[in-house]
Amino acid sequence: MSKFTLVQIVAALIVLTFPTDPAAGQPLPVHAGTRILQSGSLVVEVGDPESAEARWNQGLRFSPVASVLRVQLHGREFLYSPVNGGALTYLGGLPMEFDIGQEGFQPDPPGYNEGNSGDPFLKIGVGILRRNASAYNFSTNYQVVELAHTTATWKNDRAHFVQTLAGSANGYSCRLEEDVIVKSDRIVMKYRLRNTGTKTFTTEQYLHNFLCFSNRPVGPNVRLSFPYDFTTSPTVALWQPPARVRPFAIAAAPTVVRIANMIEYMERASSVPKIWVYKPEGYAGPERFTVEHLDTQQRVVIETSIPAAYVGIWTTDYQVSPEQFIQITPAPDEEIEFTRTYTFQVDGFVPQDCTGDGTVDVNDLSRTSAAWLSEPTGAQWQPACDISSPPDDKIDLHDFTALADRWRQKGGFPEPVAHWKFDETAGTAASDERGQHSGVLHDFPSDGSQWVTGTDGGGLLFDGTDDSVEIADYTGITGKNPHTVTAWIKLNEKPSANQGILAWGEQAAGKLWLVEVDTNRKLRFSCGEGDAVASDRLVGDMQWHHIAVALDPMVPDDPHVGDIRLYVDARPQPLYEMTEHEIVTGNSESLRIGASHDPNEPSHFNGIIDDVRIYDTALCTAQVLRIYREAVPE
Repeated sequence: MSKFTLVQIVAALIVLTFPTDPAAGQPLPVHAGTRILQSGSLVVEVGDPESAEARWNQGLRFSPVASVLRVQLHGREFLYSPVNGGALTYLGGLPMEFDIGQEGFQPDPPGYNEGNSGDPFLKIGVGILRRNASAYNFSTNYQVVELAHTTATWKNDRAHFVQTLAGSANGYSCRLEEDVIVKSDRIVMKYRLRNTGTKTFTTEQYLHNFLCFSNRPVGPNVRLSFPYDFTTSPTVALWQPPARVRPFAIAAAPTVVRIANMIEYMERASSVPKIWVYKPEGYAGPERFTVEHLDTQQRVVIETSIPAAYVGIWTTDYQVSPEQFIQITPAPDEEIEFTRTYTFQVDGFVPQDCTGDGTVDVNDLSRTSAAWLSEPTGAQWQPACDISSPPDDKIDLHDFTALADRWRQKGGFPEPVAHWKFDETAGTAASDERGQHSGVLHDFPSDGSQWVTGTDGGGLLFDGTDDSVEIADYTGITGKNPHTVTAWIKLNEKPSANQGILAWGEQAAGKLWLVEVDTNRKLRFSCGEGDAVASDRLVGDMQWHHIAVALDPMVPDDPHVGDIRLYVDARPQPLYEMTEHEIVTGNSESLRIGASHDPNEPSHFNGIIDDVRIYDTALCTAQVLRIYREAVPE
């Protein structure tokens, strides 16, 4: 019997032994004339262009093709989408428009500038309209010559839209198709635009991304991060830390500031002018950015398959809309394909938990086994089980591998790869609870007085002069891999110099991994030349504090300081200051606790360190909070 056949038999037995029928549940549609698409805990409300109640296609601007109005993941809302239009006067969500022509560098609709008043022009996604005697204005209610005919085919987790025109506008015509596919944590929008006319045209497409995290206002603690060093128009001023250390919210006079490759809203936003973001010349990396709300612990990664010309950010106090503008030029009978992807993240949600019971276990294996080798057209298709990354519309061994990565992790919580509790009461060794990386105490007193009371059991007292713990032959997590370090610390006095908590790597730009307390009593990370400093909470005030530093790259295999997440007492921290640099952690130095490796500035720690952990993944806020509560009950 082959191994492959045995796997199938075992899977079938599991299905029979552990039947599952979890009720993922879905909210009722908020708007009239819509349909619900769902995959696991991701619920998406989409406008039905064939419904008599459809209100978003008035022959003016936005297309009825794939009008996503609402997104909910794990019970959390991600879009501003009021029932009656609200402050936007239309329905919000992710409306699509072609050729806004708002700025001089943006194209007008095909044919608008070729004719006279009364002549037709092509508004892609809408139909054929009739121009007037003025320059094009996207907010003008132009007369309709022909609304494009739009149809939709619906399945549980996807919809296919086709939009066609019977006529043309002086030689301009097109056919637009779009697939909206809902996965466990993402929406994939696949576009096909064919030029069915006789003239070549250039068109520009964008989506308003009306993001609103759990109905919270925009600012403070909303951040947009880009994988490149950008320029803006109008210029967004670089954040300059004040001379005095004081609460970040008080220190931040502007509403919007730029910190390296990030834009942060420091206060509640109101009437922020549209910000145009431009890539550096020659940039060839991924076309993506992230938007996150540090307080609600929600995050969206937005990306396109072809280069965006620029990003425009429109902000009010109730939504932030960063928009990627894509320009394409199809010749007659040419079809151009491109994709937009929205990945949604909520702390505590694990896409591999396809049954929604909070744990990746035999129930998820049972459901995935039942869908073995199924595809979207098959009767056994289970969209929530297509969890490999990126999803491939097939349930196969890639999905079983993804399950194995999270197996039996409650809420996706992993085990640390190293954990020093410092609960010893004597001796010169610090044991690793995982059993692999015991440490040796250097230059501590011989009387054992360094073993003191910690947050939960014992702790280790460092004298700030020469004490350190060396983990010989262990170089931590190196290279570009995601990881997290956590610890409890309590300083003996206000620091007059930086004080190292944990270090490994090597003394070179981008190759160091150093976590310390700086002279402003802030939590600081350094990779050699780049660094990031937490803002809101002091850690050098002679009180117990839990700290965590996570590397969570926006672009896999290309981490930078901007991907560092700092936590103090389980609260994600806005950045007080940051110097950007690529991170490729070296492996020349053994891991050290309580000091750095720099012989000129060893930055010895003066105080107590307890419960040091290292994880080989980027922990989220909910996971950091869980560690924090082990010592400080809720």
